[in-house]
Amino acid sequence: MATQHGQRLIFDNAKNLVNNAGFSAGQAVLSQSYIRSEVAMSTSTTSYQIPILTNSTGANTNFATNQLLQLQDAFVVASIGVFVSIPATSTTTAFRLYTYPNTTAFSTAGAANALYNLYNGKLSVVVNNRQIVPAWDLYRHLYVPQTQQDFIAPTTKQDQNDATEFGYYPVEPNIVLVGSKNNVISLELPGAISVLEAGTAPRIVVIMRGILAQNVTPVR
Repeated sequence: MATQHGQRLIFDNAKNLVNNAGFSAGQAVLSQSYIRSEVAMSTSTTSYQIPILTNSTGANTNFATNQLLQLQDAFVVASIGVFVSIPATSTTTAFRLYTYPNTTAFSTAGAANALYNLYNGKLSVVVNNRQIVPAWDLYRHLYVPQTQQDFIAPTTKQDQNDATEFGYYPVEPNIVLVGSKNNVISLELPGAISVLEAGTAPRIVVIMRGILAQNVTPVR
C-alpha cells in the first residue's frame, strides 16, 4: 500500500543515492516518475532485453506507451512491476495490463498456460558493465485477484485491480539507472512463450516506479 511516509523515505533515500553516484542532488530536480518499457512476445524467444534509454534502438522502442529514460537524467528504482497485455495491434495504445494469465483474455488454446514461462523466469540488471541484480524471480509479480473477469458472456465483471500495488514488488536496495551509462535489463525465460493469443499483438510490460533526477549527467 502506497503511503505518504513510505514515499518520503523513498525520496530521502534517492537523494543519498544520487549523491553517492557522483551527482549533486542539490542541483537536480527530483520528482516521482516512472520508466515503462514494453517488448513484443515471441514464440521463439527465451531472452528479452528491456529498452531503458530514449536512444535505444529496435522495434520495441517504438511503442507509444513506452516511457524511457533521457540520457541527461538518472532514475532511482523503488519498485518494479511486470505485466502481460494483448493490444489489438502494435500501434494500439488503449489496452489493459494483466497481473496473471487470465484465461478469459488469453482464450486461445494454450496461450494462458504458456505465460507461465514468463513467471518462472528471472530478471537481471547490469549498469555500466557491472551486474547489479543477477537473478530477480519474476514469480513475485504473479498476482491472481480474488475477483476475476467473467468467462461467460456478457463479461461484465472485471479483474479486481489496485494499480498502486498489484503486480509490483519493492526494490531494496534501490537501483540507480544513469542515462549516460550502459543499462541492460534482461528477462530470461526457461522456455519460450510457445502460444500467443490469436489476433493480437501481445506484449510484456515492465514498469519501474521511483525518483527521477533531471539533468544530472554530463550529457546535455
